[in-house]
Amino acid sequence: MEPESKFVAANGIRHHYLAWGSPENQPVVMVHAIGFCAQVWNVMARDLARDYYVLCPDLRAHGDTDNPGQGYTFHQIGSDTAALIQALELDRPWGIGHSAGGMSLLIADSMFPGLVDKVVLVDTRVGASPMMMLSPEERVQRMERTAQKRLIWDSREAMYQAYRGRRVFQPWTDEVFNDYIQGGTRLLEDGRAELKCPNDAEAAFYESRVDLDPAAILRGLKGRYRLLVGNYDGAQTEQDAAVQHLIRETPSFQLKPLPRGSHFVPMEHPGLVLAEIREFLDHG
Repeated sequence: MEPESKFVAANGIRHHYLAWGSPENQPVVMVHAIGFCAQVWNVMARDLARDYYVLCPDLRAHGDTDNPGQGYTFHQIGSDTAALIQALELDRPWGIGHSAGGMSLLIADSMFPGLVDKVVLVDTRVGASPMMMLSPEERVQRMERTAQKRLIWDSREAMYQAYRGRRVFQPWTDEVFNDYIQGGTRLLEDGRAELKCPNDAEAAFYESRVDLDPAAILRGLKGRYRLLVGNYDGAQTEQDAAVQHLIRETPSFQLKPLPRGSHFVPMEHPGLVLAEIREFLDHG
């Protein structure tokens, strides 16, 4: 099964999304993290599309969604996600979001309580920004690394060879990694490959997370949430204040630690994450 590439106007820009399966089925919106693209969900979306209508959008300034040159904030992508759901006239869709993608679904639900129903958050940090755990010097260094990221490669193959051995990408499955390369780049006329998400947008999104007030968002939510967390130092636990806040505010909320995986567990162990998603959507 292959997806259909579609566009819809919402929140003043044209959003691109991949549609999998039959529109007659329960809709499931899968939202990727900052710096990624809709295609990173391909492995899971292909399986889920046997039973659901799966829609995988590109965030603004990512993939084939418009880059208006502004709006690089978490509140904006939450507003975009809400506007996308409304523009497509989806009735209480279910959701899956990795990292910032999960936060966009939380923000959409906080803006329009009841807009979404069942939602799986995959290692979405529901408390303070991970950037707050860094020293000011480390934050500057991270922003500098993002700003200096190479935008154009001689080919997708050259990018593959350069990225595949990097520490963060080594645990990814080859299929997901290839989908990331294919979906996250555009081919130029001379055959070179250019990253679709520009450095300034990615850096601005990360910086805006510091100013986000999770407590204001995690209030009055109507969705049913399950948070999957990887098995690594610093992963969220049920004792974290923000997690406790969600448990109090949203009685149906559950946190599920995974036996392995980093923050990028959907790319490293898609089968494991898919099984947890299936268990919640099919039976939860």
